[in-house]
Amino acid sequence: MTKTAEMQKASLRWKKAGLRVVLVPTMGALHQGHASLIRRARRLGDRVVVSSYVNPTQFNRRSDFRKYPMRPAADLNLAEHAGADVFFRPRSLYTSDASTWVEETARSRGRCGDRRPGHFRGVATVVTKLLGIVQPDVAVFGEKDLQQCEVIERLVRDLYLPVKIVRHPTIREKDGLAMSSRNLRLSPRQRVLAAVWAKAVRVAAQERGGAVPRRLRRLLQNVSGLRLEYAEVVGRHLCAAAWLGSVRLIDNRKCGLKR
Repeated sequence: MTKTAEMQKASLRWKKAGLRVVLVPTMGALHQGHASLIRRARRLGDRVVVSSYVNPTQFNRRSDFRKYPMRPAADLNLAEHAGADVFFRPRSLYTSDASTWVEETARSRGRCGDRRPGHFRGVATVVTKLLGIVQPDVAVFGEKDLQQCEVIERLVRDLYLPVKIVRHPTIREKDGLAMSSRNLRLSPRQRVLAAVWAKAVRVAAQERGGAVPRRLRRLLQNVSGLRLEYAEVVGRHLCAAAWLGSVRLIDNRKCGLKR
């Protein structure tokens, strides 16, 4: 499905029939982490909508937007097999003269918010649009994007939107790397370094308090080809981002847990 009006009519029809609608927003390039979100959504409602839209307003680099992986046929297949009823892939969610934005100003501070100006305004705006179109009872988001979850939860609370936000735990590869569509852009060597990064985040998070970011910096200081962007402890979670070439990875782990 590509037309917003058709999606909205279908959802209103389901809700009028007393069915519970669940939305899984994505930017496509689906992987098994997304499949886990969709299976969770399947348990939470009667109709599952998976949206796929690469939102241009949340990218800080135009080149990053252009390089974002797109494979709609494979995405449709994965979504259907995981339990989606509708694969909603709008062509655009912005008119040429769009002039309305949604901005959250507290939870978007620090971490990615400080390093990616305007990013969470783009996220908040497009999520508000998707909630208005699909009108779900529940929306499921992955905890890998922890700050995004916090921003969306505050958005829904402050605007009194009639939807429940459900967080789903981060799904990881066997070597501990958090699953992400951006991982598709990693070269073989970068993929090895990404596993080193994931292990360092896990090990550093076993510390407590201010020792956590320092431990992560020490673990990564001699890793050639990997640049740590930030490491912060927020709400008992180590939140961090790093660059492997032009690919930006993020991760978070609860602090003080021995793994």
